[in-house]
Amino acid sequence: MKKITALYLPVLVVLFINAALLGVAGRISQTPVYTVVTPFSALVSFLILTTGLVPAILRPQASHSLVACFSIFFAFFLLIPFELGDLPAIQPGAPLVSFMHPYLALRMLQAAILMPMALHVSVRFPRKADASSQKLLSGYVLSLLLLFVFFYSSAPWQRISAIVLFFLWFTYVIIFFLKNLLLVARDISPENLLEAQRARVVLFSMLLAEVPLWLRPLTLAMGLDIFSYNLLLLFQLFVPLGIAYAVLRHDLFGIDRALRRTLVYGSVSLLLLTLYLALTTSLTSLFADSLTSRPLAPVISLFVAAILFDPTRKFIQRWLDRILYPDRLKFESAVQSMQYLLARANRRDEIIHLLNEVFPNQIGAEWGALKLFPEPDVPPPHMSPAWNTRLVAGSVTVGGYWLGPRRAGPQYDGDEVKRLNALAGQAALALAYANAYESLYELNKNLETRVKEQTEQAIADQKSITAYEERQRIARDLHDSVTQQMFGLHLMSRGLKASAPEGFKEKLAELESLASGTLKEMRLMLDQLRNASGEEKVDFAESVRAECEAFSNRSGPEGGALLSVTLEMSQVVIIQKNIANEAAWVLREALQNIVRHSGGRNVTVSVSADSFLHVRVTDDGAGFDARAMPAGHYGLRGMRERVLALGGELTIDSEIGRGTILSYKIPLPKYSVVE
Repeated sequence: MKKITALYLPVLVVLFINAALLGVAGRISQTPVYTVVTPFSALVSFLILTTGLVPAILRPQASHSLVACFSIFFAFFLLIPFELGDLPAIQPGAPLVSFMHPYLALRMLQAAILMPMALHVSVRFPRKADASSQKLLSGYVLSLLLLFVFFYSSAPWQRISAIVLFFLWFTYVIIFFLKNLLLVARDISPENLLEAQRARVVLFSMLLAEVPLWLRPLTLAMGLDIFSYNLLLLFQLFVPLGIAYAVLRHDLFGIDRALRRTLVYGSVSLLLLTLYLALTTSLTSLFADSLTSRPLAPVISLFVAAILFDPTRKFIQRWLDRILYPDRLKFESAVQSMQYLLARANRRDEIIHLLNEVFPNQIGAEWGALKLFPEPDVPPPHMSPAWNTRLVAGSVTVGGYWLGPRRAGPQYDGDEVKRLNALAGQAALALAYANAYESLYELNKNLETRVKEQTEQAIADQKSITAYEERQRIARDLHDSVTQQMFGLHLMSRGLKASAPEGFKEKLAELESLASGTLKEMRLMLDQLRNASGEEKVDFAESVRAECEAFSNRSGPEGGALLSVTLEMSQVVIIQKNIANEAAWVLREALQNIVRHSGGRNVTVSVSADSFLHVRVTDDGAGFDARAMPAGHYGLRGMRERVLALGGELTIDSEIGRGTILSYKIPLPKYSVVE
């Protein structure tokens, strides 16, 4: 509230001072103001005054208050006609001000203040320029000093010198004012395009208005009365007309919609009220002549007029919106169309095209930019957005969206911003749905392959279990039958050898030795059957070479091998079959991911074993952000789950533009062999 008061107070003070000075001049001269003011000068002054006051009232800003103060001084300056012949003759030894008419002295004072004030306005509007307060203050001091010299001149040369200095000062002010407008008007940068358009309109209107004002004293000094005062006032009408055009076409002062509602809708409402009263009066007279009960005539006429009033109002309202608010109607139509299209979009690239290309063109925006996570949440470089928001679906930020300013027309107002925010919410939900849809599509696409792999793995596991159970049964049968019989044969041969004749002892010793050897071999066979059935060992190195050769022997899309694989491992790595199978599956999935996603062609596979099986896969691909995995990618999750199920650990070291290093280790029993 204090800020608004501080902005309005200078305008009220300036208005009061000019009105008070005008009243004082009328009292001193004993000539009422209305006798010296012409209807045309009053109309022009009123238009200029209104043009300056409306922006300061509707959009209080320091620059708008300054423009309002300038328009007040300018309107009061033009209010009273002035001719060069109104200057009094020089009286030797007496100052000129003592013979000057009060109205003329007031106009000279206003002119002296208007010139430095024009400089003040030019460095603050339409764009703030570098000008210190000391320089602006020196302009006011110079102007008042020249006025003092002119008022107290008592010789012809002094009067002529003051007039010449005033004219040169006025010339400098006009050139400086128009030059600053020209600098803004010639700015072709996209972020200042609207400001440049406004400056061009103001520059053209000020040029048409101020050049005759500058030429008039010059022509009068040469004895030529080319520009009469009424003609000069006619040229001043270009100022309010140009300002009004810039407001309505390029949103000068930021009061486009408010000004239209205030001026146009106010006038139309007054017109409708007048028509309503006229219709009511006409119907009352009509019904009074035709009805037998005259008191019913006003009631019926009011009822009929009320029925006709609302359709008429809606009809006029609709046409006013089409004429005065084409950008709003265009915006509403574009938002409705976009809501319809987003409700039916199910692909992310389609939604990106709608928001980046279709919607900005429909509303007349210069550009639109959609950035999806994990892209940086910043607008495009060298672009100045007029509106932006984050796209949030639930509690998840999907990305950010920016819109540039309109190519023509006002900035987005409060109602339009609300519609844009609602549209952004719908777009966020559409993107979330598209992500889920694409993830499901990708999952369905790979489902057959994954089911086949899982089925093959299940069959292999079942075969392994069946073989294990069969080995256990055979081991039990051998232990219960053959082993026991051989053990009995061994004992029998030993007992017979002790009591047998000498001729049979040698033969029985051989039989005992044969039975003992057979029993040892049988026990070793049983141990092998039980150990191999539970934890069968295979050469993992052969599996690694087979997986790598499968990718190396395939041709890539650009010719050459699909992958160029370098192996760093021992010739033989004997580990348990179940561990080898899982480790080989993880390696195969890692190589498939390189082919599908990285774009790399060179891979290094390192394998080593101690108490752990260590596998390291390095590629030279594009890399990715491992902390922000996109939805729908389950390969890494499956790899990690398989390694964790064996008590191991899987790590990923990747960075965009640097490639990827995937490594995992799995604990091994003590009897693994590495050669």
